[in-house]
Amino acid sequence: MGCHICEKCRKGGATVHITEMGEGRRLVEKHLCERCAQEEAGRTAGPDELFPAGGARRKVIMMSGEEVRAEHPTCDLCGRRTATVQVSEIIDGVVLSSAHLCKRCAQKKHGEVLRAASENVVTFAEQVRAAIVASAEVKRLFAEQAAADIARAVEIVATSLGNGGKVLLCGNGGSAAEAQHIAGEFVGRFRLERRALAAVALTTDTSILTSIANDYSFDDVFARQVEGLGREGDVLFAYSTSGNSRNVLKAVEKAKGLGMATIGFTGEDGGAMATLCDVCIKAPSTDTPTVQECHTAAGHTICRFAEEILCGGDR
Repeated sequence: MGCHICEKCRKGGATVHITEMGEGRRLVEKHLCERCAQEEAGRTAGPDELFPAGGARRKVIMMSGEEVRAEHPTCDLCGRRTATVQVSEIIDGVVLSSAHLCKRCAQKKHGEVLRAASENVVTFAEQVRAAIVASAEVKRLFAEQAAADIARAVEIVATSLGNGGKVLLCGNGGSAAEAQHIAGEFVGRFRLERRALAAVALTTDTSILTSIANDYSFDDVFARQVEGLGREGDVLFAYSTSGNSRNVLKAVEKAKGLGMATIGFTGEDGGAMATLCDVCIKAPSTDTPTVQECHTAAGHTICRFAEEILCGGDR
Protein backbone atom coordinates (compact mmCIF):
# COMPACT_ATOMS: atom_id res chain seq x y z
CA MET A 1 0.00 0.00 0.00
CA GLY A 2 3.01 2.30 0.18
CA CYS A 3 3.92 4.61 3.11
CA HIS A 4 0.58 6.34 3.82
CA ILE A 5 -0.18 8.42 6.95
CA CYS A 6 -3.55 7.83 8.60
CA GLU A 7 -6.04 10.19 6.98
CA LYS A 8 -7.97 10.59 10.26
CA CYS A 9 -5.45 11.09 13.09
CA ARG A 10 -2.47 12.10 10.90
CA LYS A 11 -0.18 10.36 13.39
CA GLY A 12 0.14 6.64 12.84
CA GLY A 13 1.05 4.86 9.68
CA ALA A 14 -1.92 3.74 7.58
CA THR A 15 -2.06 -0.06 7.56
CA VAL A 16 -5.74 -0.43 6.67
CA HIS A 17 -6.87 0.34 3.12
CA ILE A 18 -10.64 0.57 2.68
CA THR A 19 -12.18 0.65 -0.77
CA GLU A 20 -15.96 0.66 -1.03
CA MET A 21 -17.34 -0.44 -4.40
CA GLY A 22 -20.86 0.12 -5.67
CA GLU A 23 -22.48 -0.30 -9.08
CA GLY A 24 -19.15 -1.21 -10.66
CA ARG A 25 -17.29 1.91 -9.51
CA ARG A 26 -15.19 3.04 -6.57
CA LEU A 27 -17.26 5.11 -4.10
CA VAL A 28 -14.94 5.54 -1.12
CA GLU A 29 -11.22 4.98 -0.55
CA LYS A 30 -9.48 5.55 2.78
CA HIS A 31 -6.09 4.87 4.37
CA LEU A 32 -6.34 4.56 8.18
CA CYS A 33 -4.25 3.28 11.05
CA GLU A 34 -5.65 0.23 12.83
CA ARG A 35 -6.94 2.30 15.81
CA CYS A 36 -8.85 4.77 13.66
CA ALA A 37 -10.17 1.94 11.54
CA GLN A 38 -11.53 0.24 14.68
CA GLU A 39 -13.07 3.51 15.89
CA GLU A 40 -14.74 4.10 12.56
CA ALA A 41 -16.15 0.60 12.65
CA GLY A 42 -17.51 1.40 16.10
CA ARG A 43 -16.54 -1.93 17.64
CA THR A 44 -13.63 -4.23 18.28
CA ALA A 45 -13.19 -6.68 15.44
CA GLY A 46 -10.59 -8.66 13.56
CA PRO A 47 -9.44 -7.37 10.17
CA ASP A 48 -11.73 -9.74 8.30
CA GLU A 49 -14.78 -8.46 10.21
CA LEU A 50 -14.28 -4.72 9.68
CA PHE A 51 -16.91 -2.70 7.83
CA PRO A 52 -19.50 -5.27 6.75
CA ALA A 53 -20.96 -4.16 3.43
CA GLY A 54 -24.40 -2.61 3.55
CA GLY A 55 -27.05 -2.58 0.84
CA ALA A 56 -25.75 -3.62 -2.53
CA ARG A 57 -22.27 -2.23 -1.90
CA ARG A 58 -19.14 -4.29 -1.41
CA LYS A 59 -16.17 -3.08 0.59
CA VAL A 60 -12.65 -4.28 -0.04
CA ILE A 61 -10.41 -3.99 3.02
CA MET A 62 -6.66 -4.39 2.80
CA MET A 63 -4.74 -5.07 6.01
CA SER A 64 -0.96 -4.92 5.57
CA GLY A 65 -1.30 -5.89 1.95
CA GLU A 66 -3.85 -8.70 2.50
CA GLU A 67 -7.20 -8.16 0.83
CA VAL A 68 -10.44 -9.03 2.62
CA ARG A 69 -13.69 -8.89 0.68
CA ALA A 70 -17.06 -8.29 2.33
CA GLU A 71 -19.03 -10.33 -0.19
CA HIS A 72 -22.38 -10.59 1.62
CA PRO A 73 -24.30 -7.33 2.21
CA THR A 74 -26.96 -7.01 4.87
CA CYS A 75 -30.58 -7.70 3.95
CA ASP A 76 -32.21 -4.84 2.04
CA LEU A 77 -35.54 -5.43 3.85
CA CYS A 78 -34.77 -6.09 7.51
CA GLY A 79 -31.31 -4.51 7.52
CA ARG A 80 -30.16 -6.93 10.22
CA ARG A 81 -29.32 -10.34 8.88
CA THR A 82 -26.76 -11.23 6.22
CA ALA A 83 -28.12 -11.26 2.69
CA THR A 84 -27.65 -14.71 1.12
CA VAL A 85 -30.26 -14.45 -1.66
CA GLN A 86 -30.06 -12.08 -4.61
CA VAL A 87 -33.37 -11.43 -6.37
CA SER A 88 -33.14 -9.72 -9.76
CA GLU A 89 -35.85 -8.69 -12.19
CA ILE A 90 -34.58 -9.20 -15.74
CA ILE A 91 -36.44 -8.36 -18.94
CA ASP A 92 -34.87 -8.85 -22.39
CA GLY A 93 -31.47 -9.36 -20.82
CA VAL A 94 -31.60 -6.05 -18.91
CA VAL A 95 -31.48 -6.06 -15.09
CA LEU A 96 -34.28 -3.73 -13.98
CA SER A 97 -33.91 -4.21 -10.25
CA SER A 98 -31.82 -6.26 -7.84
CA ALA A 99 -32.26 -6.91 -4.11
CA HIS A 100 -30.08 -8.67 -1.54
CA LEU A 101 -32.21 -10.49 1.03
CA CYS A 102 -31.71 -12.78 4.00
CA LYS A 103 -33.30 -16.22 3.80
CA ARG A 104 -36.22 -15.23 6.05
CA CYS A 105 -37.16 -12.12 4.06
CA ALA A 106 -36.65 -13.95 0.77
CA GLN A 107 -39.06 -16.70 1.83
CA LYS A 108 -41.58 -14.14 3.08
CA LYS A 109 -41.53 -12.01 -0.08
CA HIS A 110 -40.74 -14.57 -2.79
CA GLY A 111 -41.57 -17.96 -1.23
CA GLU A 112 -43.62 -19.31 -4.12
CA VAL A 113 -41.05 -18.32 -6.72
CA LEU A 114 -38.20 -19.81 -4.70
CA ARG A 115 -40.04 -23.09 -4.21
CA ALA A 116 -40.82 -23.35 -7.92
CA ALA A 117 -37.22 -22.60 -8.79
CA SER A 118 -35.85 -25.19 -6.38
CA GLU A 119 -38.07 -27.87 -7.94
CA ASN A 120 -36.64 -27.12 -11.39
CA VAL A 121 -32.99 -26.75 -10.52
CA VAL A 122 -30.70 -28.99 -12.56
CA THR A 123 -27.62 -29.81 -10.51
CA PHE A 124 -24.18 -29.42 -11.99
CA ALA A 125 -23.66 -33.18 -11.69
CA GLU A 126 -26.83 -33.73 -13.76
CA GLN A 127 -25.55 -31.32 -16.41
CA VAL A 128 -22.24 -33.20 -16.54
CA ARG A 129 -24.07 -36.53 -16.87
CA ALA A 130 -26.22 -35.14 -19.69
CA ALA A 131 -23.13 -33.92 -21.56
CA ILE A 132 -21.45 -37.34 -21.31
CA VAL A 133 -24.62 -39.18 -22.33
CA ALA A 134 -25.01 -36.88 -25.36
CA SER A 135 -21.42 -37.61 -26.40
CA ALA A 136 -21.97 -41.34 -25.91
CA GLU A 137 -25.07 -41.20 -28.10
CA VAL A 138 -23.00 -39.69 -30.93
CA LYS A 139 -20.49 -42.55 -30.58
CA ARG A 140 -23.31 -45.11 -30.68
CA LEU A 141 -24.45 -43.58 -33.97
CA PHE A 142 -20.81 -43.50 -35.12
CA ALA A 143 -20.53 -47.25 -34.47
CA GLU A 144 -23.53 -47.86 -36.72
CA GLN A 145 -22.46 -45.55 -39.55
CA ALA A 146 -18.68 -45.97 -39.62
CA ALA A 147 -18.18 -49.66 -38.75
CA ALA A 148 -17.68 -50.73 -42.37
CA ASP A 149 -15.14 -47.96 -43.04
CA ILE A 150 -13.23 -48.76 -39.85
CA ALA A 151 -13.16 -52.46 -40.77
CA ARG A 152 -11.78 -51.55 -44.20
CA ALA A 153 -9.11 -49.41 -42.51
CA VAL A 154 -8.12 -52.39 -40.33
CA GLU A 155 -7.59 -54.52 -43.44
CA ILE A 156 -5.49 -51.83 -45.14
CA VAL A 157 -3.30 -51.27 -42.05
CA ALA A 158 -2.82 -54.98 -41.33
CA THR A 159 -1.85 -55.67 -44.95
CA SER A 160 0.63 -52.79 -45.03
CA LEU A 161 2.29 -53.60 -41.71
CA GLY A 162 2.33 -57.30 -42.55
CA ASN A 163 4.24 -56.54 -45.76
CA GLY A 164 6.84 -54.41 -43.99
CA GLY A 165 5.12 -51.08 -44.51
CA LYS A 166 4.44 -48.32 -42.00
CA VAL A 167 1.74 -45.91 -40.92
CA LEU A 168 2.35 -42.14 -41.11
CA LEU A 169 -0.04 -39.89 -39.18
CA CYS A 170 -0.72 -36.15 -39.32
CA GLY A 171 -3.16 -33.51 -38.07
CA ASN A 172 -3.35 -30.09 -36.41
CA GLY A 173 -4.04 -29.14 -32.79
CA GLY A 174 -6.04 -31.84 -31.04
CA SER A 175 -5.69 -33.94 -34.17
CA ALA A 176 -1.90 -33.62 -33.89
CA ALA A 177 -2.18 -35.05 -30.39
CA GLU A 178 -4.35 -37.85 -31.76
CA ALA A 179 -1.74 -38.66 -34.43
CA GLN A 180 0.91 -38.98 -31.72
CA HIS A 181 -1.44 -40.98 -29.52
CA ILE A 182 -2.24 -43.61 -32.14
CA ALA A 183 1.38 -43.81 -33.34
CA GLY A 184 2.28 -44.66 -29.75
CA GLU A 185 -0.32 -47.44 -29.68
CA PHE A 186 1.24 -49.04 -32.76
CA VAL A 187 4.91 -48.71 -31.79
CA GLY A 188 4.36 -49.52 -28.13
CA ARG A 189 1.46 -51.86 -27.64
CA PHE A 190 -2.30 -51.74 -27.44
CA ARG A 191 -3.47 -54.89 -25.65
CA LEU A 192 -1.03 -57.62 -26.61
CA GLU A 193 2.60 -58.20 -25.77
CA ARG A 194 4.03 -58.26 -29.29
CA ARG A 195 6.63 -56.83 -31.63
CA ALA A 196 6.61 -53.13 -32.38
CA LEU A 197 4.54 -52.00 -35.37
CA ALA A 198 5.97 -49.24 -37.56
CA ALA A 199 4.24 -45.87 -37.18
CA VAL A 200 5.50 -42.27 -37.29
CA ALA A 201 3.57 -39.16 -36.22
CA LEU A 202 4.53 -36.28 -38.51
CA THR A 203 3.58 -33.77 -35.81
CA THR A 204 6.43 -34.24 -33.34
CA ASP A 205 9.74 -33.01 -34.78
CA THR A 206 9.80 -29.25 -34.18
CA SER A 207 12.96 -28.72 -36.23
CA ILE A 208 11.39 -30.35 -39.28
CA LEU A 209 8.05 -28.61 -38.81
CA THR A 210 9.53 -25.14 -38.32
CA SER A 211 12.13 -25.42 -41.06
CA ILE A 212 9.54 -26.50 -43.63
CA ALA A 213 7.08 -23.83 -42.47
CA ASN A 214 9.83 -21.19 -42.64
CA ASP A 215 11.51 -22.23 -45.88
CA TYR A 216 8.38 -23.29 -47.78
CA SER A 217 5.01 -22.77 -46.08
CA PHE A 218 2.90 -24.21 -43.28
CA ASP A 219 0.79 -25.90 -45.95
CA ASP A 220 3.79 -28.12 -46.73
CA VAL A 221 4.77 -29.27 -43.22
CA PHE A 222 3.23 -32.73 -43.66
CA ALA A 223 3.48 -33.24 -47.42
CA ARG A 224 7.24 -32.69 -47.35
CA GLN A 225 7.63 -35.36 -44.65
CA VAL A 226 5.40 -37.78 -46.56
CA GLU A 227 7.64 -37.25 -49.57
CA GLY A 228 10.74 -38.07 -47.55
CA LEU A 229 9.41 -40.95 -45.44
CA GLY A 230 6.53 -42.47 -47.40
CA ARG A 231 6.83 -45.40 -49.77
CA GLU A 232 4.41 -47.33 -51.96
CA GLY A 233 2.41 -49.68 -49.76
CA ASP A 234 2.57 -47.45 -46.67
CA VAL A 235 -0.54 -45.91 -45.09
CA LEU A 236 -1.32 -42.29 -44.19
CA PHE A 237 -3.72 -41.47 -41.34
CA ALA A 238 -4.96 -37.92 -42.09
CA TYR A 239 -6.85 -36.18 -39.27
CA SER A 240 -8.98 -33.07 -39.88
CA THR A 241 -12.28 -32.47 -38.09
CA SER A 242 -13.42 -30.19 -40.93
CA GLY A 243 -11.89 -32.34 -43.66
CA ASN A 244 -10.49 -29.17 -45.20
CA SER A 245 -7.16 -28.49 -43.45
CA ARG A 246 -4.88 -27.45 -46.29
CA ASN A 247 -1.68 -28.98 -44.95
CA VAL A 248 -3.47 -32.30 -44.34
CA LEU A 249 -5.02 -32.27 -47.83
CA LYS A 250 -1.59 -31.70 -49.40
CA ALA A 251 -0.21 -34.63 -47.40
CA VAL A 252 -3.03 -36.84 -48.73
CA GLU A 253 -2.33 -35.74 -52.29
CA LYS A 254 1.37 -36.46 -51.89
CA ALA A 255 0.69 -39.88 -50.36
CA LYS A 256 -1.61 -40.87 -53.20
CA GLY A 257 1.04 -39.81 -55.69
CA LEU A 258 3.50 -42.20 -54.00
CA GLY A 259 1.09 -45.13 -54.10
CA MET A 260 0.26 -45.02 -50.39
CA ALA A 261 -3.18 -45.86 -49.00
CA THR A 262 -4.93 -42.89 -47.39
CA ILE A 263 -7.35 -43.07 -44.45
CA GLY A 264 -9.11 -39.85 -43.46
CA PHE A 265 -10.65 -39.02 -40.08
CA THR A 266 -13.15 -36.17 -40.38
CA GLY A 267 -16.39 -34.69 -39.10
CA GLU A 268 -19.93 -35.06 -40.33
CA ASP A 269 -19.68 -34.12 -44.02
CA GLY A 270 -16.03 -35.10 -44.53
CA GLY A 271 -15.13 -31.89 -46.35
CA ALA A 272 -12.69 -32.25 -49.25
CA MET A 273 -11.23 -35.40 -47.69
CA ALA A 274 -14.49 -37.30 -48.18
CA THR A 275 -13.71 -37.93 -51.84
CA LEU A 276 -9.93 -37.57 -51.73
CA CYS A 277 -9.09 -40.38 -49.28
CA ASP A 278 -9.33 -44.11 -50.04
CA VAL A 279 -11.32 -44.52 -46.81
CA CYS A 280 -12.96 -41.60 -44.98
CA ILE A 281 -14.07 -42.28 -41.40
CA LYS A 282 -16.63 -39.59 -40.63
CA ALA A 283 -17.84 -38.78 -37.10
CA PRO A 284 -21.57 -37.84 -37.21
CA SER A 285 -21.14 -34.45 -35.51
CA THR A 286 -20.00 -30.90 -36.19
CA ASP A 287 -18.83 -30.41 -32.60
CA THR A 288 -15.02 -30.59 -32.70
CA PRO A 289 -14.46 -32.23 -29.28
CA THR A 290 -17.09 -34.88 -30.00
CA VAL A 291 -15.59 -35.54 -33.44
CA GLN A 292 -12.17 -35.99 -31.84
CA GLU A 293 -13.60 -38.42 -29.28
CA CYS A 294 -14.97 -40.51 -32.15
CA HIS A 295 -11.55 -40.42 -33.84
CA THR A 296 -9.99 -41.81 -30.68
CA ALA A 297 -12.52 -44.64 -30.62
CA ALA A 298 -11.82 -45.39 -34.29
CA GLY A 299 -8.04 -45.30 -33.80
CA HIS A 300 -8.23 -47.63 -30.83
CA THR A 301 -10.44 -50.03 -32.77
CA ILE A 302 -8.03 -50.09 -35.73
CA CYS A 303 -5.09 -50.72 -33.39
CA ARG A 304 -6.94 -53.47 -31.58
CA PHE A 305 -7.89 -55.53 -34.60
CA ALA A 306 -4.70 -54.88 -36.60
CA GLU A 307 -2.74 -56.04 -33.57
CA GLU A 308 -4.83 -59.21 -33.25
CA ILE A 309 -4.51 -60.00 -36.96
CA LEU A 310 -0.74 -59.48 -37.04
CA CYS A 311 0.37 -60.55 -33.60
CA GLY A 312 -2.39 -62.64 -32.07
CA GLY A 313 -0.18 -65.73 -32.24
CA ASP A 314 2.65 -64.01 -30.35
CA ARG A 315 0.84 -64.36 -27.03
